[in-house]
Amino acid sequence: MVSSVLKTTPAVYFDCNATTPVLPIAAQAALSAMEKLYGNPSSTHITGLQAKYLLETTRRKASKLLCCQSDEIIFTSGATEAIQMAVFSALYEAAKNIREGKQISARKIVYAATEHKAVPMALQYWKNVLGLDFEIVPLSVNSVGQVDLVELERLAPEIHLLCTMAVNNETGTIQDLARIDQIFRKHRPDGLWLVDCVQAFGKIPLHFQEMSVDYACFSGHKLYGPKGVGFLFARVSSPFHPLIVGGGQERGLRSGTENLPGVAALGALMDELIEGNHKLFHDHSTLEKMRQSLIDALKESFPRVVFNTSFEISVPTTINFSVPGVSSKEMVEVFDAARIRVSAGSACSSAKAQRSYVLDAMGLDTWRSESAIRLSIGPATTHEEIERGIKCIQAASSALQASCLLPRSSEFHPPESLRDGLIQLRFAGSNTWILAKSDTRETVIIDPVPELSERITKYVECQGARILAILDTHSHADHDSCRPLLQTLLERHMIEPQEERDELGWPVRSKSFVTLADGNKVPCILFSKTAENQQVLARVATPGHTSDSISFLFGNPNAQGNLIPTEIRFAFLGDTILSGGLGRTNFKSSSESALFHTLKQLDKQLPSHAVICPAHDYDNSFALVWDSEKKDNPLLAMALDLVVNHESEFVQQKKKIDLQLSEREKQFQGIVCGVVNLQRNACQVTIPAGELPAFLSKLGSDTIVVDVREPSEFDICDDWENLGFDIPPRNVPLSRFVNFMAEMAQNPSRPRALVFLCLSGSRSLYAAKTMRRNGFENSWNVEGGVAYGCLSPST
Repeated sequence: MVSSVLKTTPAVYFDCNATTPVLPIAAQAALSAMEKLYGNPSSTHITGLQAKYLLETTRRKASKLLCCQSDEIIFTSGATEAIQMAVFSALYEAAKNIREGKQISARKIVYAATEHKAVPMALQYWKNVLGLDFEIVPLSVNSVGQVDLVELERLAPEIHLLCTMAVNNETGTIQDLARIDQIFRKHRPDGLWLVDCVQAFGKIPLHFQEMSVDYACFSGHKLYGPKGVGFLFARVSSPFHPLIVGGGQERGLRSGTENLPGVAALGALMDELIEGNHKLFHDHSTLEKMRQSLIDALKESFPRVVFNTSFEISVPTTINFSVPGVSSKEMVEVFDAARIRVSAGSACSSAKAQRSYVLDAMGLDTWRSESAIRLSIGPATTHEEIERGIKCIQAASSALQASCLLPRSSEFHPPESLRDGLIQLRFAGSNTWILAKSDTRETVIIDPVPELSERITKYVECQGARILAILDTHSHADHDSCRPLLQTLLERHMIEPQEERDELGWPVRSKSFVTLADGNKVPCILFSKTAENQQVLARVATPGHTSDSISFLFGNPNAQGNLIPTEIRFAFLGDTILSGGLGRTNFKSSSESALFHTLKQLDKQLPSHAVICPAHDYDNSFALVWDSEKKDNPLLAMALDLVVNHESEFVQQKKKIDLQLSEREKQFQGIVCGVVNLQRNACQVTIPAGELPAFLSKLGSDTIVVDVREPSEFDICDDWENLGFDIPPRNVPLSRFVNFMAEMAQNPSRPRALVFLCLSGSRSLYAAKTMRRNGFENSWNVEGGVAYGCLSPST
């Protein structure tokens, strides 16, 4: 399952810009402070004075490193607090001057567009709290992430507070502080300037005697210290107003008993920086060589890699890169399974499904910000860790190739058989379905999404698929279909590339037909020319969402050429039915009445166990089991009422519901093709990872445990013993989850329970909720997944 290399390879931590491990010298200093120098620095007895000595000694060390006065260093809980203190001081000074009737001509607050989000959020918050009528302006950056100096010169005369970084946390870009200083002070000698030095401390020289910086923030945990300690540089000549008042600590500038163990740890690390003998922290040249080794490994493992970091003007500890066709989320998950810890941009936002605002501000292509990965080492990263990291990068690349997420090497030969069944590819709530037959490699692509074109192409190339058709279920109101482009790109994989096709991709001269349960004889595509195990995709007109809407029914016809309901597995209904809702019917070619009759027609043709595969998945439902959807979808149930004809009421209700589309489009930031019930998956279905063995024992042996991670992650995972498994669980990746849904829906002897897990419990939660909603009430999600389950009891 997993290479022998990875089985013996400890995890490699390359996310040092997010946080760093606490080094032994720092931990020992903190422990010593807790055990021996535990006094309160504000106390006047010997124990307190000893604690105060430690505090002031560390303050002097910081001032020596920054070439400033010791009373310009204020200890804080970290950089975020330091930012608040600086911003509050600068803006409160303006508010105070306005109250006193002083004239203020500079009324702009300017921050570099690539600043950490803590800065603009603090600016907006304190501006509002203080009631300042100031304009907050983002300062543009160029393509390598340095501030636009021409724009700075234009804005400078109006700037009250300027906020820039020394080193960017996502790209490692070093700002030219000397030029910024020169331009800003030429126009605003009395303006205030805050510099975020979090990623610069210990990596580049910082001499505040040579610059006119007013405030600078620092954080301990970014340089091998503990979390919860940092400091602010505040120039004595700059305005300062306490944000926290009370006991008068830090000369009354920041009240609250100081975090002496944290300060002691910082002091120990500062000793290493002051001595500069490189016993603990590597010099610049060594770090550059380490970075180059990683760059070479990434180039070799990902030949199409694009680097977003400009290495000529960046610290040697940060590499930001993108791989075409692989999203940030996918890459992080595969790297994690390969035992290498990286992040998608800033650690504070990487958990969200958002692209990198830093790369967007640099004007880079959208795909680069959507695929961005930040690999960051630290000054104390070892050569051995670099070597292990290279092996892990290679393993991640192999896993992505095996899963058809990366182009194969030139000597690659397609596997002997295609992975059978249905694949679901998703982008921003839209689905593309790939239906494949393993023995013949015959493939049909349904509702291709433009943004997924490269992914679809890679899959076809990787699997050596033979394409029977590329189909749309309807024409699109908001975009042109990418089907013609795909047909051109994949022409050599098309079984009949010259065949005449209609505007939705269906062969004009269909040669094969099947009869459905309602007696209608419809055209179909045969998946095999032989009668044995023959499968068909039948085409059914289903107007309503649009006048040209069609659906496809997939199953096994009988000897008489009939596709009876019991043999239908999947139904591709486009936008006719969505999760808990129906497709919109307010286009020019839409008809609520036609949709009403379409739904009645489908009910005659579909079995209760059929899995409905919609064109959109707005609520992570993946797909819908027909019988469950009929019970849970009120408007659908109204249309299918066999006792009363609700057509007029249906039409009125449907028009009313479609009036909600504008609100949903605001929520999804784009056109939506129908209103769905987003509350359907709100049930609680989780169990703590630590309780999994006992929970499984209680459930019994006929419980199925499913890992929903993609094969690129699952196949290189070897953490099962830590989770209490003798053998790995069953792997059902979410991209193929609909096959599992069909298997369970059509299985008369259901398992007692279903338990789903993944890396963190987020993806498996969707799987468990989906199965519960579709009739499997005893479905559970493992909270925290593999990540929590692998924690030892003492962790």
